[in-house]
Amino acid sequence: MKKMQTQVLTIFMVLFIIFGSCVVFFSTQLMQSYANENQQEDLLEQSKLVLSTINNLAKDEATFPTLKEEAIKVKEYTSQRISLIDLNGTVVYDSKITNLTPLENHSNRKEIQAIIKGESQGTDSRTSRSTKKILYYVAQPVLSQSGQLIGVLRLAKPLAEMNQLNDQMMQSIVAFIFLALLLTAGITFLVARYIAKPIEEVMNVAKKLSNNHYEARFSGNGYGEITKLGQTINELAESLDDQMQEITQNKERINELINHLVIGVMQLDEHRNIQIVNPAMCQIFDMDSSKLIGKSYAEATKSYGLSYLIEKAYRKKERQNKEIYFYFPSERIVDANIVPIAGKTKEDTNLIVLLYDITEIRRLEKVRTDFVTNASHELRTPITALKGFSETLLDGAMDDKVILKQFLEIMLEESTRLNLLVNDILELSKLEQRQVPISFEEVVVKDAVLSTFKLINQKAKQKEITMHLFEEDCVKIDGDKNRLKQVLANLIDNAVMYTKPGGVINVTIKKSESQAIITISDNGMGIPEDEINRVFERFYRVDKGRSRNSGGTGLGLSIVKYLVENFNGTITVKSKVGLGTTFTLIFPLRHV
Repeated sequence: MKKMQTQVLTIFMVLFIIFGSCVVFFSTQLMQSYANENQQEDLLEQSKLVLSTINNLAKDEATFPTLKEEAIKVKEYTSQRISLIDLNGTVVYDSKITNLTPLENHSNRKEIQAIIKGESQGTDSRTSRSTKKILYYVAQPVLSQSGQLIGVLRLAKPLAEMNQLNDQMMQSIVAFIFLALLLTAGITFLVARYIAKPIEEVMNVAKKLSNNHYEARFSGNGYGEITKLGQTINELAESLDDQMQEITQNKERINELINHLVIGVMQLDEHRNIQIVNPAMCQIFDMDSSKLIGKSYAEATKSYGLSYLIEKAYRKKERQNKEIYFYFPSERIVDANIVPIAGKTKEDTNLIVLLYDITEIRRLEKVRTDFVTNASHELRTPITALKGFSETLLDGAMDDKVILKQFLEIMLEESTRLNLLVNDILELSKLEQRQVPISFEEVVVKDAVLSTFKLINQKAKQKEITMHLFEEDCVKIDGDKNRLKQVLANLIDNAVMYTKPGGVINVTIKKSESQAIITISDNGMGIPEDEINRVFERFYRVDKGRSRNSGGTGLGLSIVKYLVENFNGTITVKSKVGLGTTFTLIFPLRHV
């Protein structure tokens, strides 16, 4: 702002100097002209006065030289140079020439020529050859008593003396202009400072606004238009503040939306560098956002299919969509959508990369397909048996009572198996959709295990399998007692089924700070390591022949899994072939 004050002061000073110079110039010219005219008139009046004295003594041309003495007398009363010149141009007398050196002929002088030609007076300005000074000459005709021209009286005065007054007045004017200049400079400085102060405050507010400090306001004491400008700046600041708050809120909402999307979102700039990435995309790439932002997308993804799709979108500037397989860092199937958007300029192209992980969807589709296939296969066996035996009986076998009874017993067994299979499918469907009513109540886990032991005891005795219960403390959970017994019965029954005669089954109940932990271990045949993750699939059997012959539907563990999840619990399995299997159930403890 000091720069502005300096500029204002400089402008005012320059204008004042120009104006002052013009005043001095025109005043000098005017006063010089006026002073010269006054000096010339004064000199003319003096010449007339001297002439009147000399004319009284001039009788004729012969007496003209005698006028010298009278001129000398007059010289004592005037400081002007007096000269007497005859009609031939000879200088009879000159008050400034004291030596006897004769002066040159003056007949060719302009003022002398004017008198000789009959003019009443003659004037001229020039440099005197005798005094080497610029003089102003006034010539008057010397007339005899008869009125005849007998000579010329000339008075001369140096122009320097005539201009002396002008110089004094000029000095006075210059001094006045200088003092006025100083006064004007002081006043201008104060005015500029007064003007600049509110402007400086407005500029400070504008600068703060440009630096995103939207709380800044103009509160200075302005004047006129400056006050209106300050009010406008304040209105602008309020508007910007409101807009930035709205932008910030929208940005936060968008960030929250992007960060909570299950779809991976990534923005690429025109240089193919990552500008935005959300947690879902970080999970797909198995990298932190700090390692992705600012890096090239090629460093993040090792998928040739995705890289090809991105480059194709950059090249064609068109939306691209394709299902892509990821093999690193883990096997995934993603639905990739590449959307071009405008960059900083029209020529620049940015991309929004959307990756939707459909691995689980594809897996579930496969599970569903396998379920339909397995369900069809499982249903086909009893249906085929029922149909075959029915046709055989209708063809005449029912007349044989022995065969009739045998076939009816087989048909009853197959229909019972078919009924169990359908019921399990319906049960599983309800559990999957959480449509099975579960009444939560206090359940003592030990009592549920002992009740299950009673149900399985007969089958265990047939195989001489020993069942043990170990409980560290009385453990209670919130759940449905009958459903818990269904879970335990299924797991313990499987343990008995897949354990060799003479084996041991251990059920352990314990608790942590907030969880009840139930483990069911056996020393049976075990599960191959590559099949452990599939034991909860529908219709999956480790030993398919044995399971089917034992009357199992292949849906038991799937039902168990969904029942445990309806209890807000989890189930895990560990197993080694030939050493046995351990199922672990974890439920929340009952809140007292």
